[in-house]
Amino acid sequence: MKEKLLEYWKRRWVRWPALIVGAPFIGGLALILIMDQIVMPLWTRHGSEFPAPTVVGQSLRAAQDALGNAGFSMQIAERRYSADFADGTILEQRPSTGSLVKKGRVFSVVVSRGSELIDVPYVRGYTLRQAELIISQSGLIVGGKAGEPDDSIPAGTVVRTIPSAGSRLQRGGVVNILVNEPGDRSTTWCPNLVGTNIEEARNILRDRSLLVGAIDRQYDTTLLPGTILRQSYPPGERLDAGAEVDLVISRDR
Repeated sequence: MKEKLLEYWKRRWVRWPALIVGAPFIGGLALILIMDQIVMPLWTRHGSEFPAPTVVGQSLRAAQDALGNAGFSMQIAERRYSADFADGTILEQRPSTGSLVKKGRVFSVVVSRGSELIDVPYVRGYTLRQAELIISQSGLIVGGKAGEPDDSIPAGTVVRTIPSAGSRLQRGGVVNILVNEPGDRSTTWCPNLVGTNIEEARNILRDRSLLVGAIDRQYDTTLLPGTILRQSYPPGERLDAGAEVDLVISRDR
């Protein structure tokens, strides 16, 4: 009987150190599990992400209302000129459409300032090279060049531009130049430009002593941007040299 009691107390004394050592470990493990599975998800609102709505193409006021109603806020990161978006329209957004975001996220947006308009410079009487440089430095593009007689200025100098000096064009707009070439104006014929790109069309017209006229842009995702969709004169029609051919070109947005 005495031996059994001694054996019982020996086992009891062996268990106590194990419990003393193991209890903190078990408690720490339980705390980690509670933090990971309960506390942190509540803190980070795990699982509450939503696809970011799109506000590109909306007015500034409409975008503010849409984001505010969805639980987001908005800040303007930049205002930028755009030929394709009206003044006050959203051009870009961050986060992008469809990105997973949480309520309260701040959206940064780029807002259109509309088309930047530039005055066509006055280049009458300048040499062709001087006129091309002045037009390019103003932010416009030199288009076609054709002859037009004018006895009041030296041969080879600029008679006028199309559009005329002082007209306002979007940045990157095309300015055609008429150069003084004495003699009668000849006639030419209109080429087929549909399916070519704008640069090819400009070169083809220049070779025919014709000019690029007004350019309209039409949304079309089946063609590369800048592809000619329509032209104002049918192929083969006889035109005066220096006549303008209006074009409709594709755009991707």
